[in-house]
Amino acid sequence: MNKSEISEIELKILYYIHRSGPAFIKKLAARLNEHLQTIRNSIEYLQNMGYLERVSGTLVEYRINKRNKVTKHRNHIYYDLTRKGRLFMRHFSGTVEVNLKPPYKQV
Repeated sequence: MNKSEISEIELKILYYIHRSGPAFIKKLAARLNEHLQTIRNSIEYLQNMGYLERVSGTLVEYRINKRNKVTKHRNHIYYDLTRKGRLFMRHFSGTVEVNLKPPYKQV
């Protein structure tokens, strides 16, 4: 997949998940300022292309920085990058304007 095969919103979804960790549709819609159905359609497309997958299990981890993680109980359907998605983002050299505020509450 190259950049021309995906839309701007799909690239933002990949970028957000790559930088912040697994996310759910409602949180992505809020962070990317998009409609829920637009995010749902993009997630489905990215899953079909093999770049995103549903997170299995009941806990999800978010990266705070290289050394620290936050573990949260999963109460939504979360999506994460597949190996193919991580490789794509590793070779992506551009920047994307995305609100990277993590999807968990800090105390």
